[in-house]
Amino acid sequence: MAFFVGNIWLVNLFARDLTKFIPNVLPQVVKKPSSACDSTRRHMAKGIIMKLLAVDDDPIFLGVLRPMLAALGKDDVTIAQSGAEALAKLSLETEEFDCLLFDIQMPGMSGVELCRQVRSIPAYRRTPIVMITAMTGKRFIDDAFLAGATDYITKPLDPVDLKARLGMVDHLLNERRLAAALERKFDQRDDAVSINVDFETPFPIPGFDRGIDYLALQNYLLMLGNKQMYATAAIGFSVQNASLFYRKATASGFVNMLGDVASAITDATKSEQMMIAYAGSGNFVAVLSANPSTDPEDLQMLVRLGVEDFASFYAADRLPLPQVNVGPLVRASFFGLFNPTSILENAVTVAQSRQEAKSRSWWNAA
Repeated sequence: MAFFVGNIWLVNLFARDLTKFIPNVLPQVVKKPSSACDSTRRHMAKGIIMKLLAVDDDPIFLGVLRPMLAALGKDDVTIAQSGAEALAKLSLETEEFDCLLFDIQMPGMSGVELCRQVRSIPAYRRTPIVMITAMTGKRFIDDAFLAGATDYITKPLDPVDLKARLGMVDHLLNERRLAAALERKFDQRDDAVSINVDFETPFPIPGFDRGIDYLALQNYLLMLGNKQMYATAAIGFSVQNASLFYRKATASGFVNMLGDVASAITDATKSEQMMIAYAGSGNFVAVLSANPSTDPEDLQMLVRLGVEDFASFYAADRLPLPQVNVGPLVRASFFGLFNPTSILENAVTVAQSRQEAKSRSWWNAA
């Protein structure tokens, strides 16, 4: 599995429209600075020691899971046997959990609903959530990722698979550790805080509540399998002059531009059932299971109109408007089934290369 680990970034306090972003982007700084610092000290002193919460109503499975985790060096595991108990432990714990493992089918509150409620807690908005379940149907997979799951593992557990998935979480925790160290610097300053973003690397965009992590979108496609991939399509959104913004604007200006485009995409696709992620290099990509109700030509027009709402800001900064192209709908080819995530790359590629006058029909596959 390819791991796409976003770079660390913090936000300029004086950048435009960021008051609505700060609570979502930097919850530990604004609301719980001590927890982030404590977690960082714990990681830096001992290496990455993963603090897990495992939630499952089956005590037999939990009895199997704990030794499997211990064999992988994951000894700090808290157990809950219901969604309500899990939420109580999350609220009472003084140190935040690094990773959450949820079953789906549980009495009372399902794991999907638990995932949705946990994502509404600012401190756990970006915490890796791995669903561990016997449910293999597409509906369960769709619901889990739409609720905010990062990954999805099916029972019975394969120790090799579990090790690989937790390896992905280790990468994410290393990123969080660096972010927390930068947040401490942020907490000590009254003026702007520098942002460090790589142009090609996906990262969370502030205020993009509808967006999911690019890694989660890849994991979703990997879970579908070959049969279900035939019913899946992707569509790309490419900011054609993104590299100009990266070179000419400040780092916070580049992030703001992506936020403006994300806002326009959100408004233009509000009637569509799709999962959207920022894919890096000024590109967004969405995955959907049915033809969109809006033709990509019209969708492009709606996105561009949405971006024009921010025209005064770009004029003040002497920058052009972001030029967004929306590509045709891309479906999985036979050879693409061997690499399910290639549909994302194909959707971005055709959006980048889209010709204004001679765009291909949105029914065509890549």
